[in-house]
Amino acid sequence: PAMTVRDLLAAVDVTLGPRDRVEPDLYYELADGMTITVTRVQETFETERRPLPFAHETVRNEAIPEGERRLLQPGANGEVEITYKITLENGVEVAREEVRRETLVEPVNEVVLVGVRGELTAVPISGTIVYLSGGNAWLMRESSDLRRNITGSGDLDGRVFALAPDGSRLLFTRAMQGDVETPLNALWLAWTSLVGEDPVYLGVTGVIWADWAPDGRRLAYSTAQRTGGVPGWKANNDLWLMTLPEEGSNAEAKIRMLLSPSAEFDYAWWGRAYAWSPDGHYIAYGQADEVGLISLADRQTVPLVSFPSYRTQSHWAWTPGVSWSPDGYLLATVVHERAPEGPAPEDSPVFGLWAVATTGDLRVRLAEEVGMWAGPTWSPTDNGLLVYGQASSPRNSQDSRYDLWVMDRDGSNRRRLFPPEGMLGLIAPSPVWSPWGDALLIEYEGNLYRLSIETGRLEQLTSDGSSSHPRWAR
Repeated sequence: PAMTVRDLLAAVDVTLGPRDRVEPDLYYELADGMTITVTRVQETFETERRPLPFAHETVRNEAIPEGERRLLQPGANGEVEITYKITLENGVEVAREEVRRETLVEPVNEVVLVGVRGELTAVPISGTIVYLSGGNAWLMRESSDLRRNITGSGDLDGRVFALAPDGSRLLFTRAMQGDVETPLNALWLAWTSLVGEDPVYLGVTGVIWADWAPDGRRLAYSTAQRTGGVPGWKANNDLWLMTLPEEGSNAEAKIRMLLSPSAEFDYAWWGRAYAWSPDGHYIAYGQADEVGLISLADRQTVPLVSFPSYRTQSHWAWTPGVSWSPDGYLLATVVHERAPEGPAPEDSPVFGLWAVATTGDLRVRLAEEVGMWAGPTWSPTDNGLLVYGQASSPRNSQDSRYDLWVMDRDGSNRRRLFPPEGMLGLIAPSPVWSPWGDALLIEYEGNLYRLSIETGRLEQLTSDGSSSHPRWAR
């Protein structure tokens, strides 16, 4: 048989490496004048470290005069380690491919504060208003231009942000950084009247809901575990009651369990919404398929209204909020209703606003097709008013903007409060009543506004573009 290229290379003791190339191929038969080319191919790996540039952040700050700039945090480069696979042909580099990148040191962003104080007209304030901005808690008293920060750590995650009924203390959660074994956050307490007083860690982590009882001495909370996937947590659906010691006492807080962890309902991993009753004897809950009561006395759960859970087709779940009437008789909530045209109950786009008696003997629809984010909220006074959002596109309420409406407790005397002509509606409205029931705090496009219920007058309180989570107490 004729000699091949392979035979010739073997005859002259040419050994080929696993990546070497031969032209023509090894199975070709030799011919007169043929040129055989062997290309030696090698792969090596090279690792190098490079600086990781920091980013520049600008934060509008209403505590600084307009136009003034202050460096809040100097920037610092991080460091990244990059591994390349390098291909050599006959000793010459012909290709370089990145195969691994690991951040060794995270960069620290430069943060510059830009003053916007003086852009707005000062608005008189009654009581105490707190809100979140730039990861910190801020306080307003007497006037909207008299504000100060309660915290300076910049790590408040907003999961818990609850002002005591008398406005003296603030509950909040601070995010904790780490892997999946690290808790989501930690629960802290700050005093609103003491300047320079450090917040106190309450010894509880992984909190996704907490709020004060009406007496201001107790608080309830529920927890979750951090997870590696979306949404990043798994609710325990537990419920705990903490009783704080008398101020000035060295005693420890007392904690008791109200509900043990549970996953026995639709979308339990997302968690529940909760709300204290005005008398502090019950906590209402809203979950993906049910609204009900939890009795603190006997720790029993009493369902009040059930409905099909909403199939979001995504990594989140719809859960209705609950709001108590000031006399404790009614709960206002959004109910997922079956559509008359008959899609699967879980896919119905219909959401109605209902009032449910806490005695279980009355259920009344107050408004049809308001949208999933209507967020009804009773006035804290005996004026009988209920404020709620009305979706502009009720059958696409997940992405719809919302107008803000107010009605009497029986559904009569409805009128639109917000937005004024020329302004867009709200996204998932969460208005906050004044303690006197005469005004609302509204979060709109990153700023806070006060809206008079009687006159409809709208006054802007902040202009930093990052204000959220307003709370108002006496």
